[in-house]
Amino acid sequence: MSGSGERAPLRVEGLSLLTSRDILLDRLSFAVEPGEVLALSGGAGAGKTLLLRVLAGLAPKGITVLGDIHIRGRRLLVTQDGALDPLRPLGAQFADLLARQSGMDERTALRCAAEALERFQVPAAARRLALHPHELGEAMRWRAALALAMAAQPALLLADAPAAALDPTQRVRLLSDLASWTREAGTALLLAGRPQPDPVHPGLADRRLILAQGRLEEPEEEPTPAPPPAEPAPSGPPILSVRDLRVAFPLGRGWRGEERWLTVVDGLSIALAEGETLALLGETGSGKSVLARAILRLVPPVGGQVSWLGTDLAAAPPEAMRRARRDLQILFPDPLAAFDPLMTIGAQLAETLESLRPTRSSADRSARLAEALEEVGLPAAVLDLHPGALRPAEAARAGLARALLPEPRLLVCDEPASALDGAERADFLALLQAIRRRRRLALLYATQDAAEGLRIARRALVLLLGRIVESADSAVLAAGARHPYSRALIAAAGLVRPALHGDPPSPLRPPTGCALRLRCPLAHDGCAQVPPTLDPVAPGHRVACHVAQDEAQDGTQVGGKAP
Repeated sequence: MSGSGERAPLRVEGLSLLTSRDILLDRLSFAVEPGEVLALSGGAGAGKTLLLRVLAGLAPKGITVLGDIHIRGRRLLVTQDGALDPLRPLGAQFADLLARQSGMDERTALRCAAEALERFQVPAAARRLALHPHELGEAMRWRAALALAMAAQPALLLADAPAAALDPTQRVRLLSDLASWTREAGTALLLAGRPQPDPVHPGLADRRLILAQGRLEEPEEEPTPAPPPAEPAPSGPPILSVRDLRVAFPLGRGWRGEERWLTVVDGLSIALAEGETLALLGETGSGKSVLARAILRLVPPVGGQVSWLGTDLAAAPPEAMRRARRDLQILFPDPLAAFDPLMTIGAQLAETLESLRPTRSSADRSARLAEALEEVGLPAAVLDLHPGALRPAEAARAGLARALLPEPRLLVCDEPASALDGAERADFLALLQAIRRRRRLALLYATQDAAEGLRIARRALVLLLGRIVESADSAVLAAGARHPYSRALIAAAGLVRPALHGDPPSPLRPPTGCALRLRCPLAHDGCAQVPPTLDPVAPGHRVACHVAQDEAQDGTQVGGKAP
């Protein structure tokens, strides 16, 4: 393999990891050169974390290590949780590590710490050093963890899925900053993480290796995914109509006695026809998941109307709501958490069937359950298992089978493949699309992954702090999104550094005017005055952006090329 020079900070030759019964990793050989970023990908359970722990000298008990590991210089491991000492402020942690590793005095160490935080775009870095980790947001805590690692000037940095829980826009910016710093410093970076999309990009990794079935593989050149079959625009009246929906949660009274509310969905209106697909795109906190649940009345709205086949679900009595539940089903982000761990899969599927579509006999019920599992590609033996015995891919398919049992007409999907990686994720989404087309289901698909949402749905809405900022056909958005926020989501989905800066604003204290203006590279003074309205910029294409609307009037496209 490439990168096998004697100067490499990391060189692995014939590495095998064994237990008393199994071969976990089999004869791995690779190297990482100074300033090189090597991405190590593979599905869940492939052994990425185990390999990094062994390379860091932290092999678990009971693991036999065979082969050779050559380390030149200092090595550091950043774990999946980016652990920092919760009892000490950041400054003390920087000072302690740098004194131990480089012999710095406290004053020099704190100056170095502030510079390291600034490299990761941390504002007011010097003041942050007095804070404890729990006083930082998730993105800021990850910046601090990586800055601490790089400030120690390691020859080899082992990063185990860093910032995996962050929104794509934040994660790609953070990994881009990390890759840039390691190249400049000559640090070898071994970056473990998910295989999709391919992280080999000038801003991120230089090479990629895949860990599968205990062995390393060079990635094959993947063909460009074929676009989904073109579907005609839906005809007929909408079966789902949402008008001015508002969801807010009480926060108690302020110090003046006034009631305080956290508004999560702010006056949204959508319509969905029979068999239509609609994607809800946005970062965490955009309101897409709450909107999906409010439509099904799993979260109570405080205003607006949700009409299903002419029935207002917000005011529907229990029996009418039970009938509507047959037509409206949901897939959750964590399918295992959606099952009762103490009941078998068969018992839970039977309970759903009897509650919403009662069968005539036990034989009929058994046949229906077997057909549902067969449709999602699971064997009938799964019925006798408890949820804890299922792999994530099996749990996702079992959840889909349960949702299909009542023969719904609308399927609401809230990040249904978030627990899956690589081929398993692609297979599940292909199955979902095939079933949707075969049954002609309407689909509402909420996701952070803009590329995934635009592939699955014919039409898309981009949400920011509970409001729609762009609405268009998916093909139009993919080829020419007009809102800077939409462009950032699409760029991050392709592992291209987004043009946005800073972190998403808190919904507790949203900025005045445009909600994106503090992060937007195109913002001007007028963006702080009034929120932009959702106005048409082309047929079927609406945007809530002062700059986009000005450019549309001039006949030009906002922002030039995608960031």
